[in-house]
Amino acid sequence: MKILLYILAALLPLHAIIVTTLKCKIGIETNALRFWKEIILIILLIVTFMRLGRQRNWDISSIYKNNYIIWMATAFTICSAIYIIFPFLEWKVSAFLGFKYDVFFIVALVVWLYLTTVKDNLQTILKFIFWSIAWVLVVFLPWYLLWDISTITEIFWFSEQVSTYRANQCIAFSQNVNGEHRFQWSFAWPIRWSVFLTIFYILYIWTLLTTLSTTTSTYLILSKSNGANDNKIETLDTKLWLRNKKFSDISKALIVVPSLFVITSIFYSFSKTSVLGLFFAISLFFYLIFNIKLWKKIPAKVVAGLWLFSILPVIALVIIKKDLFLHLGSVINRFDNLLMSVEMFLYNPIWYGLWIAGPASWTGHDIESAWSWQIAVSSTQSTHKFLPENWYVQIFLEQWIIWWALFIWFVWVIALNLYKIAKKKKDYFSLSVFVAFMTLLFMANFTHAFEESATSFLLFLIIGWHLAQSWYWQYYKKKKKKKNS
Repeated sequence: MKILLYILAALLPLHAIIVTTLKCKIGIETNALRFWKEIILIILLIVTFMRLGRQRNWDISSIYKNNYIIWMATAFTICSAIYIIFPFLEWKVSAFLGFKYDVFFIVALVVWLYLTTVKDNLQTILKFIFWSIAWVLVVFLPWYLLWDISTITEIFWFSEQVSTYRANQCIAFSQNVNGEHRFQWSFAWPIRWSVFLTIFYILYIWTLLTTLSTTTSTYLILSKSNGANDNKIETLDTKLWLRNKKFSDISKALIVVPSLFVITSIFYSFSKTSVLGLFFAISLFFYLIFNIKLWKKIPAKVVAGLWLFSILPVIALVIIKKDLFLHLGSVINRFDNLLMSVEMFLYNPIWYGLWIAGPASWTGHDIESAWSWQIAVSSTQSTHKFLPENWYVQIFLEQWIIWWALFIWFVWVIALNLYKIAKKKKDYFSLSVFVAFMTLLFMANFTHAFEESATSFLLFLIIGWHLAQSWYWQYYKKKKKKKNS
Protein backbone atom coordinates (compact mmCIF):
# COMPACT_ATOMS: atom_id res chain seq x y z
CA MET A 1 0.00 0.00 0.00
CA LYS A 2 2.86 2.35 0.78
CA ILE A 3 4.37 1.74 -2.65
CA LEU A 4 1.07 2.54 -4.37
CA LEU A 5 0.77 5.80 -2.42
CA TYR A 6 4.38 6.71 -3.22
CA ILE A 7 3.75 6.07 -6.93
CA LEU A 8 0.62 8.21 -6.77
CA ALA A 9 2.47 11.08 -5.08
CA ALA A 10 5.54 11.00 -7.32
CA LEU A 11 3.91 10.45 -10.72
CA LEU A 12 0.57 12.28 -10.53
CA PRO A 13 2.12 15.71 -11.25
CA LEU A 14 3.84 14.13 -14.27
CA HIS A 15 0.81 12.19 -15.55
CA ALA A 16 0.17 14.13 -18.76
CA ILE A 17 3.80 14.13 -19.93
CA ILE A 18 4.14 10.39 -19.23
CA VAL A 19 1.01 9.60 -21.27
CA THR A 20 2.09 12.00 -24.03
CA THR A 21 5.60 10.55 -24.28
CA LEU A 22 4.37 6.94 -24.30
CA LYS A 23 1.67 7.58 -26.89
CA CYS A 24 3.20 10.19 -29.16
CA LYS A 25 6.92 9.25 -29.08
CA ILE A 26 7.00 5.51 -28.31
CA GLY A 27 3.66 4.65 -29.90
CA ILE A 28 2.07 2.80 -26.97
CA GLU A 29 -1.73 2.95 -26.78
CA THR A 30 -2.64 4.76 -23.55
CA ASN A 31 -6.45 4.63 -23.49
CA ALA A 32 -6.40 2.33 -20.45
CA LEU A 33 -3.14 3.65 -18.99
CA ARG A 34 -4.56 7.14 -18.54
CA PHE A 35 -6.76 5.78 -15.70
CA TRP A 36 -3.88 4.30 -13.68
CA LYS A 37 -4.43 6.79 -10.86
CA GLU A 38 -8.13 5.95 -10.53
CA ILE A 39 -7.26 2.23 -10.56
CA ILE A 40 -4.82 2.76 -7.69
CA LEU A 41 -7.49 4.59 -5.69
CA ILE A 42 -10.00 1.81 -6.31
CA ILE A 43 -7.46 -0.80 -5.13
CA LEU A 44 -6.75 1.25 -2.02
CA LEU A 45 -10.50 1.67 -1.39
CA ILE A 46 -11.09 -2.10 -1.63
CA VAL A 47 -8.18 -2.81 0.73
CA THR A 48 -9.51 -0.18 3.15
CA PHE A 49 -13.02 -1.68 3.07
CA MET A 50 -11.72 -5.24 3.64
CA ARG A 51 -9.54 -4.17 6.58
CA LEU A 52 -12.34 -2.15 8.13
CA GLY A 53 -14.73 -5.07 7.73
CA ARG A 54 -12.41 -7.48 9.51
CA GLN A 55 -11.57 -4.99 12.27
CA ARG A 56 -15.25 -4.28 13.01
CA ASN A 57 -16.68 -7.75 12.40
CA TRP A 58 -18.43 -6.45 9.29
CA ASP A 59 -20.58 -4.10 11.35
CA ILE A 60 -21.01 -1.40 8.69
CA SER A 61 -23.08 0.81 11.01
CA SER A 62 -20.05 1.35 13.25
CA ILE A 63 -18.22 3.02 10.37
CA TYR A 64 -20.98 5.58 9.95
CA LYS A 65 -21.67 6.18 13.64
CA ASN A 66 -21.29 9.92 14.41
CA ASN A 67 -19.28 10.42 11.21
CA TYR A 68 -21.08 13.02 9.08
CA ILE A 69 -18.28 13.21 6.52
CA ILE A 70 -18.63 9.52 5.62
CA TRP A 71 -22.42 9.83 5.51
CA MET A 72 -22.30 12.75 3.10
CA ALA A 73 -19.45 11.25 1.04
CA THR A 74 -21.49 8.07 0.55
CA ALA A 75 -24.70 9.96 -0.23
CA PHE A 76 -23.05 12.24 -2.79
CA THR A 77 -21.25 9.31 -4.44
CA ILE A 78 -24.50 7.34 -4.79
CA CYS A 79 -26.36 10.37 -6.15
CA SER A 80 -23.61 10.99 -8.69
CA ALA A 81 -23.61 7.31 -9.73
CA ILE A 82 -27.34 7.55 -10.47
CA TYR A 83 -26.62 10.45 -12.83
CA ILE A 84 -24.29 8.32 -14.96
CA ILE A 85 -27.29 7.19 -16.99
CA PHE A 86 -29.94 9.78 -16.02
CA PRO A 87 -31.55 11.85 -17.46
CA PHE A 88 -30.66 10.49 -20.91
CA LEU A 89 -31.04 6.76 -20.03
CA GLU A 90 -27.97 5.80 -22.03
CA TRP A 91 -24.36 4.89 -21.26
CA LYS A 92 -21.77 7.48 -22.27
CA VAL A 93 -18.02 7.51 -21.76
CA SER A 94 -18.26 11.21 -20.98
CA ALA A 95 -20.78 10.44 -18.19
CA PHE A 96 -18.23 8.13 -16.52
CA LEU A 97 -15.61 10.85 -16.91
CA GLY A 98 -18.05 13.26 -15.27
CA PHE A 99 -18.41 10.81 -12.37
CA LYS A 100 -14.61 10.65 -12.08
CA TYR A 101 -14.27 14.43 -11.94
CA ASP A 102 -17.14 14.89 -9.48
CA VAL A 103 -16.49 12.00 -7.11
CA PHE A 104 -13.01 10.42 -7.15
CA PHE A 105 -11.40 13.01 -4.89
CA ILE A 106 -13.91 11.77 -2.27
CA VAL A 107 -12.47 8.26 -2.72
CA ALA A 108 -9.02 9.69 -1.95
CA LEU A 109 -10.40 11.29 1.22
CA VAL A 110 -12.09 8.10 2.44
CA VAL A 111 -9.04 5.93 1.72
CA TRP A 112 -6.79 7.83 4.08
CA LEU A 113 -9.42 8.35 6.72
CA TYR A 114 -9.16 4.62 7.43
CA LEU A 115 -5.95 3.25 5.89
CA THR A 116 -4.21 3.42 9.26
CA THR A 117 -1.15 1.36 8.37
CA VAL A 118 0.33 4.11 6.21
CA LYS A 119 -0.61 7.17 8.24
CA ASP A 120 2.93 7.70 9.49
CA ASN A 121 4.24 8.07 5.94
CA LEU A 122 2.82 11.50 5.17
CA GLN A 123 6.25 13.12 5.43
CA THR A 124 7.60 10.77 2.76
CA ILE A 125 4.60 11.33 0.49
CA LEU A 126 4.95 15.10 0.82
CA LYS A 127 8.63 14.81 -0.07
CA PHE A 128 7.73 12.86 -3.22
CA ILE A 129 5.25 15.58 -4.21
CA PHE A 130 7.63 18.46 -3.49
CA TRP A 131 10.56 16.82 -5.27
CA SER A 132 8.35 16.13 -8.29
CA ILE A 133 7.33 19.80 -8.39
CA ALA A 134 10.92 20.97 -7.80
CA TRP A 135 12.19 18.87 -10.69
CA VAL A 136 9.63 20.40 -13.03
CA LEU A 137 10.36 23.95 -11.91
CA VAL A 138 14.15 23.76 -11.84
CA VAL A 139 14.51 22.01 -15.21
CA PHE A 140 11.65 23.27 -17.33
CA LEU A 141 10.93 26.80 -16.14
CA PRO A 142 14.43 28.03 -17.21
CA TRP A 143 13.98 26.06 -20.45
CA TYR A 144 10.69 27.84 -21.07
CA LEU A 145 12.23 31.24 -20.26
CA LEU A 146 15.64 30.98 -21.93
CA TRP A 147 15.59 28.42 -24.75
CA ASP A 148 13.62 27.47 -27.81
CA ILE A 149 10.30 25.95 -26.74
CA SER A 150 10.15 23.83 -29.90
CA THR A 151 13.07 21.70 -28.65
CA ILE A 152 10.71 20.36 -25.98
CA THR A 153 8.65 18.69 -28.70
CA GLU A 154 11.71 16.90 -30.06
CA ILE A 155 12.54 15.32 -26.69
CA PHE A 156 9.16 14.66 -25.07
CA TRP A 157 6.97 14.75 -28.20
CA PHE A 158 4.66 17.53 -27.15
CA SER A 159 2.25 18.74 -29.80
CA GLU A 160 3.77 21.45 -31.99
CA GLN A 161 0.46 23.29 -31.96
CA VAL A 162 0.02 25.63 -29.04
CA SER A 163 -3.27 26.06 -27.23
CA THR A 164 -4.73 22.67 -28.12
CA TYR A 165 -5.98 19.87 -25.92
CA ARG A 166 -7.84 16.70 -26.77
CA ALA A 167 -8.36 13.82 -24.39
CA ASN A 168 -5.59 11.20 -24.69
CA GLN A 169 -3.78 13.15 -27.41
CA CYS A 170 -0.39 14.86 -27.51
CA ILE A 171 -0.49 17.89 -25.26
CA ALA A 172 1.03 21.27 -26.08
CA PHE A 173 3.87 22.75 -24.08
CA SER A 174 2.11 26.11 -23.88
CA GLN A 175 -1.19 27.81 -24.58
CA ASN A 176 -1.26 30.94 -26.72
CA VAL A 177 -3.27 33.92 -25.44
CA ASN A 178 -2.89 37.35 -27.02
CA GLY A 179 0.49 36.34 -28.42
CA GLU A 180 1.77 35.11 -25.05
CA HIS A 181 2.77 31.47 -24.55
CA ARG A 182 1.33 30.43 -21.19
CA PHE A 183 3.53 28.05 -19.19
CA GLN A 184 1.61 24.86 -18.43
CA TRP A 185 4.30 22.17 -18.29
CA SER A 186 2.87 18.62 -18.11
CA PHE A 187 -0.71 19.65 -17.40
CA ALA A 188 -3.57 19.86 -19.85
CA TRP A 189 -3.58 23.64 -19.70
CA PRO A 190 -2.14 26.54 -17.66
CA ILE A 191 -4.92 26.99 -15.10
CA ARG A 192 -4.67 23.35 -14.01
CA TRP A 193 -0.93 23.72 -13.52
CA SER A 194 -1.12 27.01 -11.63
CA VAL A 195 -3.97 25.85 -9.35
CA PHE A 196 -1.95 22.74 -8.46
CA LEU A 197 1.16 24.83 -7.85
CA THR A 198 -0.72 27.31 -5.64
CA ILE A 199 -2.20 24.58 -3.43
CA PHE A 200 1.05 22.72 -2.86
CA TYR A 201 3.07 25.86 -2.36
CA ILE A 202 0.74 26.60 0.57
CA LEU A 203 1.39 23.12 1.97
CA TYR A 204 5.13 23.57 1.47
CA ILE A 205 5.05 26.68 3.66
CA TRP A 206 4.37 24.55 6.76
CA THR A 207 7.90 23.11 6.55
CA LEU A 208 9.41 26.57 6.76
CA LEU A 209 7.09 27.86 9.47
CA THR A 210 7.36 24.71 11.57
CA THR A 211 11.14 25.05 11.50
CA LEU A 212 10.88 28.71 12.47
CA SER A 213 8.44 27.88 15.23
CA THR A 214 10.58 25.11 16.71
CA THR A 215 13.76 27.17 16.66
CA THR A 216 12.28 30.34 18.15
CA SER A 217 10.41 28.34 20.79
CA THR A 218 13.78 26.99 21.90
CA TYR A 219 15.13 30.53 22.08
CA LEU A 220 12.06 31.56 24.05
CA ILE A 221 12.74 28.87 26.67
CA LEU A 222 16.37 29.98 26.89
CA SER A 223 15.41 33.63 27.28
CA LYS A 224 12.92 32.81 30.04
CA SER A 225 15.51 30.70 31.85
CA ASN A 226 17.85 33.70 31.74
CA GLY A 227 15.37 35.74 33.76
CA ALA A 228 13.78 37.92 31.05
CA ASN A 229 10.35 39.29 31.98
CA ASP A 230 7.32 38.84 29.76
CA ASN A 231 7.50 42.37 28.30
CA LYS A 232 10.98 41.74 26.98
CA ILE A 233 10.45 38.20 25.74
CA GLU A 234 9.41 39.12 22.18
CA THR A 235 12.22 41.67 21.77
CA LEU A 236 14.83 39.30 23.15
CA ASP A 237 13.48 36.40 21.13
CA THR A 238 13.59 38.47 17.94
CA LYS A 239 17.20 39.45 18.53
CA LEU A 240 18.23 35.88 19.28
CA TRP A 241 16.39 34.59 16.20
CA LEU A 242 17.98 37.18 13.92
CA ARG A 243 21.44 36.61 15.36
CA ASN A 244 21.40 32.91 14.52
CA LYS A 245 23.19 33.31 11.19
CA LYS A 246 23.12 29.66 10.19
CA PHE A 247 19.37 29.36 10.66
CA SER A 248 18.82 32.77 9.09
CA ASP A 249 20.59 31.67 5.90
CA ILE A 250 18.57 28.46 5.75
CA SER A 251 15.31 30.32 6.30
CA LYS A 252 16.13 32.81 3.55
CA ALA A 253 16.82 29.99 1.10
CA LEU A 254 13.62 28.22 2.08
CA ILE A 255 11.63 31.40 1.51
CA VAL A 256 13.31 33.02 -1.48
CA VAL A 257 14.19 30.12 -3.80
CA PRO A 258 10.84 28.26 -3.85
CA SER A 259 8.87 31.53 -3.88
CA LEU A 260 10.89 32.81 -6.84
CA PHE A 261 10.16 29.71 -8.90
CA VAL A 262 6.51 29.45 -7.85
CA ILE A 263 5.62 33.10 -8.42
CA THR A 264 7.46 33.12 -11.77
CA SER A 265 5.57 30.01 -12.87
CA ILE A 266 2.22 31.45 -11.85
CA PHE A 267 3.13 34.70 -13.59
CA TYR A 268 3.89 32.93 -16.89
CA SER A 269 0.77 30.79 -16.63
CA PHE A 270 -1.12 34.13 -16.79
CA SER A 271 -3.85 32.63 -14.62
CA LYS A 272 -6.02 35.22 -12.90
CA THR A 273 -7.61 32.47 -10.83
CA SER A 274 -4.28 31.42 -9.33
CA VAL A 275 -3.20 35.00 -8.70
CA LEU A 276 -6.45 35.61 -6.83
CA GLY A 277 -6.02 32.27 -5.06
CA LEU A 278 -2.48 33.11 -3.98
CA PHE A 279 -3.57 36.52 -2.73
CA PHE A 280 -6.49 34.92 -0.85
CA ALA A 281 -4.25 32.22 0.68
CA ILE A 282 -1.58 34.65 1.88
CA SER A 283 -4.14 37.00 3.40
CA LEU A 284 -6.09 34.18 5.08
CA PHE A 285 -2.90 32.54 6.31
CA PHE A 286 -1.59 35.58 8.11
CA TYR A 287 -5.04 36.59 9.37
CA LEU A 288 -5.37 33.18 11.02
CA ILE A 289 -1.86 33.39 12.47
CA PHE A 290 -3.00 36.39 14.48
CA ASN A 291 -6.57 35.17 14.99
CA ILE A 292 -5.53 31.93 16.71
CA LYS A 293 -2.41 33.54 18.21
CA LEU A 294 0.16 31.47 16.36
CA TRP A 295 2.23 34.63 15.94
CA LYS A 296 3.59 34.09 19.46
CA LYS A 297 5.68 31.24 18.09
CA ILE A 298 7.44 33.58 15.65
CA PRO A 299 8.46 37.20 16.35
CA ALA A 300 5.85 39.69 15.10
CA LYS A 301 8.45 41.53 13.01
CA VAL A 302 9.34 38.32 11.21
CA VAL A 303 5.66 37.54 10.52
CA ALA A 304 5.13 41.03 9.09
CA GLY A 305 8.22 40.65 6.92
CA LEU A 306 7.07 37.29 5.61
CA TRP A 307 3.65 38.70 4.76
CA LEU A 308 5.14 41.64 2.83
CA PHE A 309 7.59 39.37 1.02
CA SER A 310 4.72 37.09 -0.01
CA ILE A 311 2.11 39.63 -1.03
CA LEU A 312 4.19 42.27 -2.84
CA PRO A 313 5.36 40.02 -5.71
CA VAL A 314 1.76 38.95 -6.33
CA ILE A 315 0.65 42.58 -6.60
CA ALA A 316 3.67 43.42 -8.76
CA LEU A 317 3.05 40.67 -11.31
CA VAL A 318 -0.58 41.76 -11.74
CA ILE A 319 0.53 45.35 -12.38
CA ILE A 320 3.28 44.30 -14.81
CA LYS A 321 0.88 42.21 -16.91
CA LYS A 322 -2.32 44.09 -16.22
CA ASP A 323 -3.41 43.75 -19.86
CA LEU A 324 -3.60 39.97 -19.38
CA PHE A 325 -4.69 39.75 -15.77
CA LEU A 326 -7.17 42.61 -15.76
CA HIS A 327 -8.56 42.67 -19.30
CA LEU A 328 -12.28 43.35 -19.43
CA GLY A 329 -13.10 40.63 -21.95
CA SER A 330 -12.32 37.84 -19.52
CA VAL A 331 -14.50 39.38 -16.79
CA ILE A 332 -17.39 39.82 -19.23
CA ASN A 333 -16.97 36.21 -20.40
CA ARG A 334 -17.43 34.95 -16.84
CA PHE A 335 -20.59 37.00 -16.39
CA ASP A 336 -21.85 35.64 -19.70
CA ASN A 337 -21.22 32.11 -18.42
CA LEU A 338 -23.27 32.80 -15.30
CA LEU A 339 -26.13 34.19 -17.40
CA MET A 340 -25.98 31.13 -19.66
CA SER A 341 -26.11 28.93 -16.56
CA VAL A 342 -29.24 30.71 -15.34
CA GLU A 343 -30.79 30.26 -18.79
CA MET A 344 -29.99 26.53 -18.74
CA PHE A 345 -31.40 26.15 -15.22
CA LEU A 346 -34.63 27.95 -16.03
CA TYR A 347 -35.15 25.74 -19.07
CA ASN A 348 -34.40 22.52 -17.18
CA PRO A 349 -34.36 23.04 -13.37
CA ILE A 350 -34.13 19.31 -12.58
CA TRP A 351 -30.88 17.97 -14.10
CA TYR A 352 -28.69 17.80 -17.19
CA GLY A 353 -26.37 14.89 -16.37
CA LEU A 354 -22.72 14.49 -15.40
CA TRP A 355 -21.21 15.25 -18.80
CA ILE A 356 -23.00 18.51 -19.67
CA ALA A 357 -21.49 21.36 -17.67
CA GLY A 358 -18.01 20.28 -16.69
CA PRO A 359 -14.59 19.08 -17.90
CA ALA A 360 -16.07 15.79 -19.18
CA SER A 361 -17.90 17.78 -21.86
CA TRP A 362 -14.51 18.39 -23.51
CA THR A 363 -14.28 14.77 -24.60
CA GLY A 364 -13.36 14.72 -28.28
CA HIS A 365 -13.03 18.51 -28.48
CA ASP A 366 -10.16 20.91 -28.04
CA ILE A 367 -10.19 23.97 -25.78
CA GLU A 368 -11.12 26.44 -28.51
CA SER A 369 -14.16 24.49 -29.73
CA ALA A 370 -15.36 24.14 -26.16
CA TRP A 371 -15.39 27.90 -25.79
CA SER A 372 -17.24 28.48 -29.06
CA TRP A 373 -20.22 26.14 -28.68
CA GLN A 374 -23.64 27.76 -28.47
CA ILE A 375 -26.30 26.96 -25.89
CA ALA A 376 -29.42 25.25 -27.22
CA VAL A 377 -32.37 25.17 -24.85
CA SER A 378 -35.13 24.23 -27.25
CA SER A 379 -34.67 20.52 -26.63
CA THR A 380 -32.95 18.36 -24.02
CA GLN A 381 -31.59 16.21 -26.84
CA SER A 382 -29.60 19.16 -28.24
CA THR A 383 -28.48 20.50 -24.88
CA HIS A 384 -25.14 22.21 -25.24
CA LYS A 385 -22.01 20.98 -23.45
CA PHE A 386 -21.03 24.00 -21.45
CA LEU A 387 -18.04 25.16 -19.42
CA PRO A 388 -19.35 27.56 -16.76
CA GLU A 389 -15.85 28.05 -15.23
CA ASN A 390 -17.36 27.56 -11.79
CA TRP A 391 -17.34 24.20 -10.00
CA TYR A 392 -20.43 24.99 -7.93
CA VAL A 393 -22.43 26.02 -11.00
CA GLN A 394 -21.28 22.82 -12.70
CA ILE A 395 -22.58 20.65 -9.83
CA PHE A 396 -25.77 22.73 -9.75
CA LEU A 397 -26.54 22.19 -13.45
CA GLU A 398 -25.49 18.57 -13.59
CA GLN A 399 -27.00 17.24 -10.35
CA TRP A 400 -29.81 19.61 -9.34
CA ILE A 401 -30.21 21.77 -6.27
CA ILE A 402 -30.56 18.97 -3.65
CA TRP A 403 -27.28 17.27 -4.57
CA TRP A 404 -25.63 20.69 -4.96
CA ALA A 405 -26.70 21.49 -1.39
CA LEU A 406 -25.30 18.11 -0.28
CA PHE A 407 -21.95 18.92 -1.91
CA ILE A 408 -21.82 22.38 -0.29
CA TRP A 409 -22.65 20.85 3.08
CA PHE A 410 -19.99 18.18 2.58
CA VAL A 411 -17.14 20.63 1.87
CA TRP A 412 -18.38 22.96 4.64
CA VAL A 413 -18.20 20.17 7.23
CA ILE A 414 -14.66 19.34 6.11
CA ALA A 415 -13.64 23.00 6.30
CA LEU A 416 -15.20 23.35 9.76
CA ASN A 417 -13.35 20.26 11.03
CA LEU A 418 -10.04 21.48 9.61
CA TYR A 419 -10.52 24.89 11.23
CA LYS A 420 -11.33 23.36 14.62
CA ILE A 421 -8.22 21.19 14.40
CA ALA A 422 -6.01 24.16 13.48
CA LYS A 423 -7.47 26.27 16.28
CA LYS A 424 -7.00 23.50 18.83
CA LYS A 425 -3.56 22.25 17.79
CA LYS A 426 -2.12 25.70 16.94
CA ASP A 427 0.51 24.31 14.60
CA TYR A 428 1.46 25.47 11.13
CA PHE A 429 0.79 22.20 9.35
CA SER A 430 -2.85 22.15 10.53
CA LEU A 431 -3.18 25.77 9.49
CA SER A 432 -1.67 25.08 6.05
CA VAL A 433 -4.08 22.19 5.35
CA PHE A 434 -7.05 24.41 6.22
CA VAL A 435 -5.77 27.33 4.13
CA ALA A 436 -5.01 25.06 1.16
CA PHE A 437 -8.53 23.60 1.26
CA MET A 438 -10.18 27.02 1.58
CA THR A 439 -8.06 28.32 -1.31
CA LEU A 440 -9.22 25.44 -3.50
CA LEU A 441 -12.85 26.25 -2.61
CA PHE A 442 -12.19 29.92 -3.37
CA MET A 443 -10.61 29.22 -6.77
CA ALA A 444 -13.52 26.89 -7.61
CA ASN A 445 -15.61 30.07 -8.01
CA PHE A 446 -13.57 30.99 -11.10
CA THR A 447 -12.55 27.68 -12.65
CA HIS A 448 -13.10 23.92 -12.45
CA ALA A 449 -10.56 23.71 -9.62
CA PHE A 450 -11.35 20.11 -8.63
CA GLU A 451 -10.85 18.73 -12.14
CA GLU A 452 -7.07 18.23 -11.96
CA SER A 453 -6.39 14.81 -10.45
CA ALA A 454 -2.96 15.80 -9.15
CA THR A 455 -4.56 18.61 -7.15
CA SER A 456 -7.75 17.02 -5.85
CA PHE A 457 -6.51 13.46 -5.26
CA LEU A 458 -3.34 14.43 -3.42
CA LEU A 459 -4.92 17.23 -1.41
CA PHE A 460 -7.81 15.04 -0.25
CA LEU A 461 -5.41 12.24 0.67
CA ILE A 462 -3.62 14.72 2.93
CA ILE A 463 -6.92 16.00 4.35
CA GLY A 464 -8.05 12.44 5.07
CA TRP A 465 -4.80 11.73 6.91
CA HIS A 466 -5.05 14.97 8.88
CA LEU A 467 -8.65 14.41 9.96
CA ALA A 468 -7.97 10.80 10.93
CA GLN A 469 -4.88 11.69 12.96
CA SER A 470 -6.75 14.38 14.88
CA TRP A 471 -9.78 12.16 15.54
CA TYR A 472 -7.52 9.33 16.65
CA TRP A 473 -5.71 11.46 19.20
CA GLN A 474 -8.98 12.87 20.53
CA TYR A 475 -10.30 9.32 20.94
CA TYR A 476 -7.02 8.20 22.56
CA LYS A 477 -7.06 11.08 25.05
CA LYS A 478 -10.70 10.42 26.01
CA LYS A 479 -9.99 6.72 26.45
CA LYS A 480 -6.91 7.47 28.57
CA LYS A 481 -8.88 9.97 30.68
CA LYS A 482 -11.62 7.41 31.37
CA LYS A 483 -9.02 4.81 32.30
CA ASN A 484 -7.29 7.17 34.76
CA SER A 485 -10.58 8.21 36.36
